[in-house]
Amino acid sequence: MLGMDDAPDRERQLRRQLDDLGSDVYVAEAEGGEIVGVVAIAYLRSLRQGRWSAVLDAARSPGEAGAPLLDQLIAFAEERARKRGCRRLSAWIEPDDGALRAALTSRGYHAGEVMTAELGLVEGL
Repeated sequence: MLGMDDAPDRERQLRRQLDDLGSDVYVAEAEGGEIVGVVAIAYLRSLRQGRWSAVLDAARSPGEAGAPLLDQLIAFAEERARKRGCRRLSAWIEPDDGALRAALTSRGYHAGEVMTAELGLVEGL
């Protein structure tokens, strides 16, 4: 899908993602069937919030569809999270993803503190 590398285990990664009940992946298609956008949402029970929370794991709309579709994908993710009982939607943004950052900011999102560590892969998983 959009933005994924061509890793040898890509198909297995996609299958796991799409089979997971803790997340949703939605694809936007043009009239001819071309994929023009994708949004992925992960759901988790937050001890801190005392309720369900959602994380916008990915939102992509490259090419001609661009920013307007990206805004619609975020709005769609917000609605899906509400329907799943979430009162918060956070977003994981890569440092170089200016388009997503701009779209979220225009919708009233604000930056908070998130600390990240890259963990090495465990062989066999």
